[in-house]
Amino acid sequence: MATSGTSGSRPWRRLAALAVIIVIMLISITGTDTFRPGQWQHQFKVGLGLDLSSGTQVVLQAQTPKGHPPAAEEMNQAASILSARVNGTGTTGVQVRRQGGDLINVSVPGAGGQRVIDQLSVPAQMSFRQVLLFEQYGSPATAPGYFGNASLVNPATRALFGKLTCAAGTNGTVNDKWKATAGYTPQQAQWDAAGSQVVSCDSAGNKYALNAAVFKGTDVTSENAALVPGSSAWGVNLTLDRPAASAFGVLTGKQFNDYFPRAGTDENAAVLDQTALVLDGDVVSAPQTRNVLDTGQFEITGPETAPFTQQQASQLVSQLKYGALPLSFTRMSSESISAQLGATSLQAGLLAGGVGLGLVVAYTFAYYRGLGAVAVSSLIIAALLSFLGVVLLSRYRDFTLSLPGIAGLIVAIGITADSFVVFFERIRDQMRGGQTLRAAVEHGWRRARRTILVSDTVSFLAALVLYQFAVGDVQGFAFSLGLTTLIDVVVVFGFTKPILTLLARTTFYGGGHRWSGLDPARLGGRAPRRTPA
Repeated sequence: MATSGTSGSRPWRRLAALAVIIVIMLISITGTDTFRPGQWQHQFKVGLGLDLSSGTQVVLQAQTPKGHPPAAEEMNQAASILSARVNGTGTTGVQVRRQGGDLINVSVPGAGGQRVIDQLSVPAQMSFRQVLLFEQYGSPATAPGYFGNASLVNPATRALFGKLTCAAGTNGTVNDKWKATAGYTPQQAQWDAAGSQVVSCDSAGNKYALNAAVFKGTDVTSENAALVPGSSAWGVNLTLDRPAASAFGVLTGKQFNDYFPRAGTDENAAVLDQTALVLDGDVVSAPQTRNVLDTGQFEITGPETAPFTQQQASQLVSQLKYGALPLSFTRMSSESISAQLGATSLQAGLLAGGVGLGLVVAYTFAYYRGLGAVAVSSLIIAALLSFLGVVLLSRYRDFTLSLPGIAGLIVAIGITADSFVVFFERIRDQMRGGQTLRAAVEHGWRRARRTILVSDTVSFLAALVLYQFAVGDVQGFAFSLGLTTLIDVVVVFGFTKPILTLLARTTFYGGGHRWSGLDPARLGGRAPRRTPA
């Protein structure tokens, strides 16, 4: 017949194209280890979400200084900065998603999730300010306690300095409770007022009154972390823009000329010779000025008692490089997932998928007999493409598979099986009319492919809409559902149809063997028409 003749070369072309796709995906995963199969086990890794591994998930609520709802532009900018900070740390598998009008959901797989989230939620408003008053932690209450020049401090700041209560932090961090004692609030963020004097504390619990900012983090044009020469400590090298470099040169010139000569013998001069690096209101370090810094390039280090580690220096660089958050955030909720709970969820998901696949296989063999082998082979190809796709996304796009994602893959088994049923039934309808299998495959395919495409299009659009408007784990379900729907189209067009075209030429299937699933007597049709020689 004409239909079988015109399709003679197509099956092999489609199968070859599918094979090429699989080979390209394999090479993209294995890379330089393509010809070293012994190393492949290190490449085929699927990123797992929190519910399947372990890690931390937190919901951050945005706050504006005046208490108004944050604008969509500000939320998008904040989410973008958070994502950039994550990428800057080298952490993979982190998800930063907007949730509603003022919430951002951050999920970090792995044991270090809490540390990453602590780093992400820092607003990173940096400024350099001259120290005007300094009081060491634990000074006797009967003594004046502070050093510096009180006449340089305005009355309001002197009053705050007197109210301020500092406490030592842990692991080099500042105990932020001091902000409440000074009357500072996260919504107002008074400590970031660049043009005003402020009070602050450092990690050791020391108390400071600071002048207006000489320059801010936005004035930094480049930054990088490096070892301090001749030391095991780390520092951060900064380059300022021209106005900031000029202002900093004026300040350090005055300090070096007026205070540095007396700093060794005069405690008040030693304090005024210091410039504090302030990050989100906390004093990170307050080094003395030993040179005039008017070139716009200099290095900052931690305090002598707690110098920067590589992690702290890199964290500061990341915060400065990707910018300050336009909003302040408070934690609405925080959840930690244990590795044991994640492993249990993964096993449950895989078990559910195995049971679902087993039921589909049993049904196809029971109802379609020999055609069940075609359906199972197609499911295997679809599973292989899905697995390779997830591995590729995990490798290059930091995709993480969650439990709802596995649910989407399980649902896709039914969608793929649905396509087989449509095609098989169209073939059987044609054979009931007396056509040979080779003719029935071609005519049945013309009738089935439109139905398959319409069905898969509807499923894909539903997944797309769900992904676009849903949040959280529902997006994982929608993504995997959409991915496997596309794979279903590839498998049906690239494998199921051409393999049936080839099998129709065999005696077992083409001759209507009673176990082939295409026995005319069992189908209730009449004997196939013979084409004249």
